[in-house]
Amino acid sequence: MMASYNNNSGGYMDYSFDNSINNTNTGYAKKPLGEQTMRPLTVKQIRTAVSPQEGTIKVDNSNVTQITFVGVIRNIQELTTNYVYTVEDGTGAIDVRKWVEQSETPEEADARRTLLVDTYVRVNGRLNSYNNRISVVAHSMRPIVDFNEITYHFLDAIQTHFLFVKPGSSVHAPRNDAMQIDGPSSVNNIRDRVSQAIKDYDNSPEGANIEKIFQKFQGMHTKSEIEDAIEFLMEDGQCYSTIDPNHLKSCLS
Repeated sequence: MMASYNNNSGGYMDYSFDNSINNTNTGYAKKPLGEQTMRPLTVKQIRTAVSPQEGTIKVDNSNVTQITFVGVIRNIQELTTNYVYTVEDGTGAIDVRKWVEQSETPEEADARRTLLVDTYVRVNGRLNSYNNRISVVAHSMRPIVDFNEITYHFLDAIQTHFLFVKPGSSVHAPRNDAMQIDGPSSVNNIRDRVSQAIKDYDNSPEGANIEKIFQKFQGMHTKSEIEDAIEFLMEDGQCYSTIDPNHLKSCLS
């Protein structure tokens, strides 16, 4: 069972992985799952989304409009009617547009002032496509106060990805899809060792320092080999950067 985010409470609502059930009370067909629910995504997934036709955006070959993701604000551009936030999550960066209402209440203004550079935020919004360029318009943005939420989000995004590309699969199941990049066993061993080294820092708020990982495997693996392993783990959704690109935390339980 997957979960969608409730914008009002921040919690979850269960829904069935079935986009063909009709509503017997109203007589209309439900919208496809991707359009009806809020998809947890990474910035890389957002940036690689495709728009095969006007008004349609696909991730994992499924229609999607409402999305949620987490990241850190790297830049803020204040315009007349809206703010543009550059948000980065370790897999990439994307601009998020947040419109400012003329009738903004004092509470809304106070909430907006908490969105500062280097602040980790949760973004709930909508994907738009114009001239084959995907953009994000935020319905809401709020600071993250519990950093476990970052880990939970990445795990949720990974699990949701597999439910769409392989219904019934799990993040631990063997996979042969396009996300898998197989190589020699020695390469896989390096990745496993680096992944475990990152996971050893689960109790640290900042995560593992990459320099510490280099030192740990000095004489065993070259710096280039470790960097390649880290790049693979990040692209595969197994880890993410925290306070800066040189600190990593594992997404694996």
